Amino acid sequence: MPYVLLITATVFMSFSGIGATFYNRKNSSCKDTAPIYNLITLAVVFICWLIKFLTNPVYDLGVIPYSLLFTLGYTSAMIASVSVYREGPMMLSSLIMQLSMISTSIWGFFFWNSPVTLPVISGLVLVVVALVLCLYNGKSADAEKKISTKWLLLIAIYFVGNSLGSITQRTQQMNYESAYGDFLMVIATAISLLVCILRYLKSDRSDTKKILRSSGYVPALCGLLNFIINLVVIILATQLSASVVYPVMMIGALAITGIFSIFIFKEKMRWWQWLGIAVGALAIILLSI
Repeated sequence: MPYVLLITATVFMSFSGIGATFYNRKNSSCKDTAPIYNLITLAVVFICWLIKFLTNPVYDLGVIPYSLLFTLGYTSAMIASVSVYREGPMMLSSLIMQLSMISTSIWGFFFWNSPVTLPVISGLVLVVVALVLCLYNGKSADAEKKISTKWLLLIAIYFVGNSLGSITQRTQQMNYESAYGDFLMVIATAISLLVCILRYLKSDRSDTKKILRSSGYVPALCGLLNFIINLVVIILATQLSASVVYPVMMIGALAITGIFSIFIFKEKMRWWQWLGIAVGALAIILLSI
């Protein structure tokens, strides 16, 4: 069952980038598309966690510091994510985003007593090789034009924020024996939603109705999938090693995103990038031993 949940979360995780890319292309002529996207996404996420919490309203005030730290990382990553896909190519953006999960596995070796075996070490090395192969774009001038300072700043914010959120979430679950995860997420998503509301109110809202009519369902769906992903991660926190969960989600989501980038969004991949996907698949096998 844990592996079924892991596969489900991996598939859903890939659609965050796919959905954001579709949304950005659909609303390329609209103003301030990111704030309304984040607002809808966080509203759905908060409602889902609130319902989940109310089915079993247990809490511990000691979880609040974890929740506040998670909020900082989670909110930063959520706000940056849709803008990252607007400012750069989907495949490259997804690569760097998935790379942030490696930091969680490395953290586990030092602070969570995750087993350090030869297959795990080999798998993590192959994960890096896979990402390097996929990240390298050759001498394409067109690709270089898409790597802007703004994109680099946004992807850095996402990287740090997602790493902080993932590490904090898993640490809380381990320290509290898999309890109070719903309480942590309700507080975190409530604060994140408030931030998104304030950000939306300060944005240019002239195209809001147009955006809602054309693609308002996209951030709503991504919000629902985000809830499911975080719920699965909480469930798996004490069932599978971090060195398995995060690399599998990373490479799996990357592979699915790569397929969509080629056949749906018509982004080109080189032969070495396909080799990177194959190396990533081998890494998953090693990390699952």
